[in-house]
Amino acid sequence: MDIRKVYLLILLCTFCILSPVYTQQSLSDEFRKVAGDYAALYTSKVEVGYSPYLYINHPYWDTDEFKKGAVCYGGLVYTDLQLRYDTFKKQLIVITPEKRILLQVDMRKVDYFIIGDKKFVPHNDTFAAILYDSPQMRLTQYVQCKMGTPVEKGRISYRQFEKPARFVLSKDGVDHTVTSRSSFLKLFPAYKKQLKKYAKEEQLSFNTLFRAESLTELTRHADSLINKK
Repeated sequence: MDIRKVYLLILLCTFCILSPVYTQQSLSDEFRKVAGDYAALYTSKVEVGYSPYLYINHPYWDTDEFKKGAVCYGGLVYTDLQLRYDTFKKQLIVITPEKRILLQVDMRKVDYFIIGDKKFVPHNDTFAAILYDSPQMRLTQYVQCKMGTPVEKGRISYRQFEKPARFVLSKDGVDHTVTSRSSFLKLFPAYKKQLKKYAKEEQLSFNTLFRAESLTELTRHADSLINKK
C-alpha cells in the first residue's frame, strides 16, 4: 500500500477516535461556563422520573412542580434555583442551567435547603420542613413515603405512593412526636385549658388536610402563653 495512503488512514482513525473526546470536552466546558459558581451542584446523577403510565401519584413534597429555592451545599449557599424534593428516594432535585437536565443533589453535602417558603433541615435519614421555630420550641414535619398497594384504574394496575406526614415538637431539648390535638396538649399541662379553648375558638381542624397548619397555629399560641409568664 502507498505510504501516503497509510498515513492518511492513520490520521482518519485518530480523528474518529479523538473527535468525540474533543466534543465531550467542549460540551463540558460550555456547561461549566453557563453554570458558573453553581457547577458544584451539578455533579451527581440524573433523576429517573415517575411515569404516569406506571404511577397513579407522585412522591414529591406537596407538588411535582419545581419551585424557586436555595441550597446550603458544602457550607455555601446557592440561591435562585428551581427545586423539588423526592420524599421516597429522599433526594433533592435541581434543574441545570437552561432547564435541560434534572439532577439529584448529593445529599451528603446538603446542610439545609429552602423550597418556596419552607426551610428543610436534616432529620434522621431524611429532611424535615420547619413549620415553627423559636428559642423555646420548634415544630417540624417530615414524610415517611413508601410504596403502597397497587390501584386498579380503567383495568390498568398502577403503583401508588403513601405519604403519611409526621410532626415533631422539640421542647426543652427533647423531641416529641405529635399525632393529634390531644397528644399536643399533653406536652403543655399548665396551659391545656387555654390551648383547648384557643383551638375551639379558632376552629382549628386536625384532620390530615389541615393538620400542619393547625399544629403550627397551636404551637405559636403555646409559645406566646409561655412567654407571657
